[in-house]
Amino acid sequence: MTSTSPSPSLDSAPSAETGGRWNLRLVAVLIALAWPTQLLAAGGILGANATASVAQSFHTTHVAWFGLTLTLVSTLLTPFAMKLGDLYGRKRVMLAMMALGAGGEALAALAGEFWLVLVGRAIAGFYGPFGALSFAAVRDLFPRRLVKSASGIMGSSVGLVALGTPFLAGWLVDNWGYRGALWFLAAATAIAFVLVALLVPETPRHAFDRGFDWLGGLVLGGGLTAVVYAVGQGQSWGWADGRTLGWLAAGAVALTAFLFVERTSPHPILDLGVLRRRPVALALTAGGLAQTVAFTMPGLAILLALFPHIPGVSAGLGWTAQHNAVVSVSWNLVMFGTGLFVSRFLRRLDPRRVWIAGLVVMAAGYTLVGFFHGGETELILTSCVANIGAGIVVATAPVLVVGVVSRDEQGLGSGMLNMLISLFGAIVTAGAYALLNAHSTVVDGTAFYQDAGYAWVFWLGALVTLLALVLSLFIPRLRDPETDEVTTG
Repeated sequence: MTSTSPSPSLDSAPSAETGGRWNLRLVAVLIALAWPTQLLAAGGILGANATASVAQSFHTTHVAWFGLTLTLVSTLLTPFAMKLGDLYGRKRVMLAMMALGAGGEALAALAGEFWLVLVGRAIAGFYGPFGALSFAAVRDLFPRRLVKSASGIMGSSVGLVALGTPFLAGWLVDNWGYRGALWFLAAATAIAFVLVALLVPETPRHAFDRGFDWLGGLVLGGGLTAVVYAVGQGQSWGWADGRTLGWLAAGAVALTAFLFVERTSPHPILDLGVLRRRPVALALTAGGLAQTVAFTMPGLAILLALFPHIPGVSAGLGWTAQHNAVVSVSWNLVMFGTGLFVSRFLRRLDPRRVWIAGLVVMAAGYTLVGFFHGGETELILTSCVANIGAGIVVATAPVLVVGVVSRDEQGLGSGMLNMLISLFGAIVTAGAYALLNAHSTVVDGTAFYQDAGYAWVFWLGALVTLLALVLSLFIPRLRDPETDEVTTG
């Protein structure tokens, strides 16, 4: 699948340096990659805040598709983006993705009909797999001794995004509705395009056989998309409904068929031999589960903050969005600061032990949040504990992938991690809503959630984190990116 480049120009990235220190050029490259990567997280927060405005503007009961359309397209395209990045260089593919993303958000902002908004969001979904390429590009572009710290900074900067985006979302949506949020995303993506075009060198190619497994990509992406769609709709359809079971069955059949398609394909889109290695399978599964908790739980906590407090009916805190943004500054600062602090020392520490420590703290934190979330003080203290662990997790997860795959497999590893986060995120979110609905009161067609429901949502986060912890205990010692050998145990 991989080989040495026949052309020196294809391998012009500086990753071959055996030494290296931070300098202005490398800082600029890191900023250029971090901006569009974390724009994915900002887009999720902005989209969540814009959903109500979309529903009211178009008087639709199908507003869930505003976010679901983007997620489905992103999931479908991830395997293609991974392979194209290996074939043609990741920078070229990232630029194409950003151009489509900016255009799609602009189309959605201009649309006068809901169906056209969804078309724009589908086009914007081409930008979704960006993270699968950006973390792989770090491995290509940075001196080997800086790969761990650069990856850690990239991951932990999500805390900074979570810190400021709620304020930005409130300002945009309050003043300009959902169009304000979409125009911001279009403009920010255009800026990201310029940054990457001017500051990021072309990355080397990691595959030189021009054959492309279109069938395998469609079967894999389609299977994952069917599962995500079924899980996303399961709560409204019912988990025993024929539609839910049908989509889940279709996804399972497609994913099974993919295994046979790849065995016979001369140009497989995924190297299944890599995924059969125990360290890779464990690291990707544990990494996907833990990051799902780190990214999903704060969004679910917004329900607790914003739902009204009605004794005997609703156990929400009754905060405004602006008040929630102010209070959440505390734990988002903790997450960002912890991630940066850990990133500085990853090169000198065993990342596996740091990762396990982060999982222990995050599991303990969300257990505490489940018990104590009845007011500002309780929620700040317990959420800060959880986000100490989350900061460690998001900073160390990219290093975990670096430690189990070779340089040429980095795109595959990052892409699979992204797909698992999408899949696990849909499952955890659906499970959380099922728990909330099991402890709810319906008044005039609106479901209001009881305290037991909120508690079980946070305990679900703790249980998923514990599952990631158990898997992580079996991950062998990680490789150092100074070498290209891969553990085969």
